[in-house]
Amino acid sequence: MSQNISEFLFFKVKPGVKPEDPANEQGEALLRVFRATKQQSGHHSSAWGRTVEDEDTLVWVIAPDQRLSDWTDARSSTTVAHLEPFLAETLQPPTVLYTTLNPPISSTDTLTKNPVTELCSLPFPSNMSVFETRRLNADLINFRTALVEQLPQAAGPRSWAMGHVDRPSVVQHAKSPSGQAMMHFLAVGWESVEAHKKAKETEQFVAAIAPIREKMLPPVPGLEMKHVSFQKL
Repeated sequence: MSQNISEFLFFKVKPGVKPEDPANEQGEALLRVFRATKQQSGHHSSAWGRTVEDEDTLVWVIAPDQRLSDWTDARSSTTVAHLEPFLAETLQPPTVLYTTLNPPISSTDTLTKNPVTELCSLPFPSNMSVFETRRLNADLINFRTALVEQLPQAAGPRSWAMGHVDRPSVVQHAKSPSGQAMMHFLAVGWESVEAHKKAKETEQFVAAIAPIREKMLPPVPGLEMKHVSFQKL
């Protein structure tokens, strides 16, 4: 069984869909879809939020109970078809990522306690050598250390979860030598978007991110860095 799997769904809704408004019928209907998933075997907790970068783009995250079910099983995980009545007409379809994070998001309480959470998908060529992959993993660990341990507490992140995208294992990417990319994933809590921006200007951040950016491909459309304030379901 895959361990520590968390499901992230990114999708753009019609402007009239407002789950945060109890009087909004479409929003309430979408919340019913969210709540129905709580009845599925293996569900532990879930949350949703709008992205700061585009208020019509929502992120729904589900933390399964790994003791009960493998959430990567299609019979247990969510289906995009249930979201179709609420989706905006766009060329960018919903994106579903099954991520293996460390430390695991065993409960979405971790996310909902953050004033804002940075979600960042980092694509890299799928044909990296074993040595290159090990070097990248070391660079990512160094990046975490620089932000979590070397920045002053008030300037650093409130929480940090990092890992890879388990499914899909690769995505199509025109800039990759192999034509495909594998993705690492970050879910980092901040006091505010402005606090994140200030952290990116520090010497520690600039030095630690440099070797990662050298290997990294341009973002996958629809999976550019996003900031979300999550609400628990």
